[in-house]
Amino acid sequence: MNLHRVIVRAVAGAMLVAAVAAAPARAEFGTTNFQLLQGYDFEKDVNQTSDKKLTTLTINHFSTFAWGDNFFFADYGRGKGFNFGNGDGVYSEWHPRLLLNKVLDTGSAGFIKNWGLAGEVNQGSGFFAYLAGGSVDLAIPGFQVAGLSVFYRYDKFAYHTWQVSPWWDVPFKTGPISWDFSGFVDVTTNRDGDLDIMAQPELLIDLGAFADAPGKFHAGVEWYVHSFNDGTKNQVVSAPQIMVQWTPFSQFVP
Repeated sequence: MNLHRVIVRAVAGAMLVAAVAAAPARAEFGTTNFQLLQGYDFEKDVNQTSDKKLTTLTINHFSTFAWGDNFFFADYGRGKGFNFGNGDGVYSEWHPRLLLNKVLDTGSAGFIKNWGLAGEVNQGSGFFAYLAGGSVDLAIPGFQVAGLSVFYRYDKFAYHTWQVSPWWDVPFKTGPISWDFSGFVDVTTNRDGDLDIMAQPELLIDLGAFADAPGKFHAGVEWYVHSFNDGTKNQVVSAPQIMVQWTPFSQFVP
C-alpha cells in the first residue's frame, strides 16, 4: 500500500472517529450565518478575476457536542473569468475536532482550555486537501475564542507537507458600538518548500444591537491576504472585501 493511501485512510479514520463520537452526543450549541462579500483586487492566485472583482456568498455553521465541535463553510464565488474562465465556483471546508480532555474528563490545564484531535477536508473545483493533526483552545484575556491547530497536510499541489492554523475572535466596544474582530491564518508550504500564507481577518460592527437584535446583523470588512510563490517569484494578493452577515440561527441547548 503506498503512502498516499495510508494517509488518506488515516485522515478518513480521524474524520470517522469525530463523526461517530458526535452521533450519540447531544449538540450543546449551534450557530449558522450567511455572508455576502464584494471583493476587489483579486489577482494572481486561484481567486483571480479579469476585472479583479469577486462576489462571494458564504454559509457558515459551527456546533459543539459533549466531546468536541464541528465547523463547516461553503463559498459560492462569482466573477469575470473566475475559476479558470467558468465565471463561478464552489469551495467548501469541514473541520471536526475530538477534544480528548473532554473525552477523558480531565478538565482544562491553565492556559490550555481544550486539547485533542483535529481533521480537515478542503474541496473545490479541481482542488482537494486532507489534513489531520492536533488542536488546542487557548485562554487569552480579551479573546472570546483563540486556538491553534497543527496538521499533516496532503493536497493536490503540495502532496505531503504541514500546516499551522491559528484563529481568534475578539469582541470589543467603543462607546455604544459593538465590534467583532475575528479571523484565521493558514501557514503551509508548497512542493518546493516555499511558504504559503493565507489570512482572512474580519472587522465587523454589530448593527443588530441598534435594533434590539444583538448578534443577528453585522457589517464591515474582510481582508483576503495570500502570500505565495508562483513557481518563479513570490506574490502577494491583498484584497479588501465589503461584508454583510446575517445570523438567523444561534441556539444553546440546556
